[in-house]
Amino acid sequence: SYVETRINAWTQTHSQIARQLAFYYEENGMCYPRFTEKTSLQDLFAYMQNWATKYFIPNPYAPSLKGKVPTCIYSFIIKSIKDGQTDFDEILDSIFQVKLSSHDKVNVYLSYFTNLLIDNNHKVSINSVVDSIDTELHPDIVFANNPKKYFDYFTIGLRSNRSAVINSSIYRSYITALRTKPFLLLAGISGTGKSQKVQELAFMTCPDGELRNEGGTTPGNYCLVEVKPNWHDSTELLGYYSALSGKYELTDFIRFAYKASQNKDVPFFLCLDEMNLAPVEQYFAEFLSVLETRKKVGDEILTQYLLSKDRFSNCELQKKVLVKDDGDIIEGEKQYKMEFLYSEKDAEIITYLKENGLTLPDNLFVIGTVNMDDTTHQFSRKVIDRAFAIEMNGGKMSEMFSPESKMLLEYRDEPIPLEAFKAEFVRAYEVLDDARFAKYKDVISTRIPELLGDSDGTAEADSINGILNETSFRVSYRVQNELVLYLSTLIERANFPEPDQIEGLIGEATLAILMEKVLPRVQGEQKQLETQKGKSNVLKDLKTFVENHLKPEEDADANSLYKQVLRKLKEMDDKLANYYTNFF
Repeated sequence: SYVETRINAWTQTHSQIARQLAFYYEENGMCYPRFTEKTSLQDLFAYMQNWATKYFIPNPYAPSLKGKVPTCIYSFIIKSIKDGQTDFDEILDSIFQVKLSSHDKVNVYLSYFTNLLIDNNHKVSINSVVDSIDTELHPDIVFANNPKKYFDYFTIGLRSNRSAVINSSIYRSYITALRTKPFLLLAGISGTGKSQKVQELAFMTCPDGELRNEGGTTPGNYCLVEVKPNWHDSTELLGYYSALSGKYELTDFIRFAYKASQNKDVPFFLCLDEMNLAPVEQYFAEFLSVLETRKKVGDEILTQYLLSKDRFSNCELQKKVLVKDDGDIIEGEKQYKMEFLYSEKDAEIITYLKENGLTLPDNLFVIGTVNMDDTTHQFSRKVIDRAFAIEMNGGKMSEMFSPESKMLLEYRDEPIPLEAFKAEFVRAYEVLDDARFAKYKDVISTRIPELLGDSDGTAEADSINGILNETSFRVSYRVQNELVLYLSTLIERANFPEPDQIEGLIGEATLAILMEKVLPRVQGEQKQLETQKGKSNVLKDLKTFVENHLKPEEDADANSLYKQVLRKLKEMDDKLANYYTNFF
């Protein structure tokens, strides 16, 4: 009744209004309400503010524009105002280039519950006294097609509702990178929450049951391994056979990988904390090599052995121990007893390894945190080439006190499924051979090589490799392959638009690869990076290339990927003025 008395322009039935407002949803003949206990007016108003700034069309209850990219009305208007537009009706009709019939309804809810001011002449402006709210311009298509997901999209941390759903866009870059390849580096200054980010991913994916009830403060699908400065071979991660004790010394890494193999429907997150305190290519060599053996077999992604079963052929679960007292086994005058070498859980793991060896489960995601200072090691090319690298250098300090931040390390009533993270393809040709992506084959096989350029030193000047021609930083098949895999996720997320509509997605994927795969390779002195006979350098030329080829049509977000890339190129170029530059 509170809403109805204030939104008189809405003449739909009560149920239509309530579903649009995400007050409830129906599933299998059952009605699931949002508010299941007495709710204060303050909480209800906070919910309506949240809803008004996030409401998007099309959605499950406004399907007339089905096929269009879901667009948040509030965010679109904010962007349009910043672009100099002020006519409310023209802005609404420009969202999809069609005349919408709901201007009055939109006018009412935006006026009551947001910082937008709409006068009698339908001129819209931003109330500078009230803070704007950053909401996603284009929510994921899944929220537009599924009533339950639509309902969850508007959930906030009210006192009466603790099943908050955190906007997945916060994690989109992490999830997309991990879906492309299950090895990610989080780089940044100390204290920015890199290790916590891995915990957050585990909390949001951990299902109810045994993995939540293992004790401790973290989910059972999370493992923290602290890298030590004295690690110089793989024994710290992969263990070793001790002839002295007669047993294989298991590690937390092996135990966690085994647990992942036994829970194949759940994502498992291994955090290598401060992973460059020791030379990564030394203690992590086997993992890096096996990572490149991933192969799609049916619905699984398989790898070669990280540890072959032959390595455990001599491992016994028990051994004879000589005793002075009465023993269990008597041979002549000597007395022995049988002693278990492993705990019950470790014995189970050894038995499994003797029969199967250890490969990389396709639900295991390894994330390393990285600090760059005098106590750490630089990354070799082998490491950089095999990982995605995402920078985390902090954010708005006030976000620490937001209601959402309190719930980052809480379990979800509806955990995010493995399918959101798990790779569907390993090779680019698998994408193009898939029936859903076949229509993009010509566009992808033409545009991607054009943007990257050939890697043999003959690339056109107006391409990424053309700019990197005279350096050792040129990219080749691995980067192109992962660019196509990354793009396939964006296309799927956009609900498979027509081939002539994916140029923006190609640009977004290329920006991500540039930021997370190419620029981390670039380092050196001024002479090494100069181009055009000393008149320019690689970083300046890449900036020009990005501005000419990868600028999105809509770019109101100050922290968009496009602007992040430009800022990073400028930062690295400024460092080069002091003789040397690198990414980290």
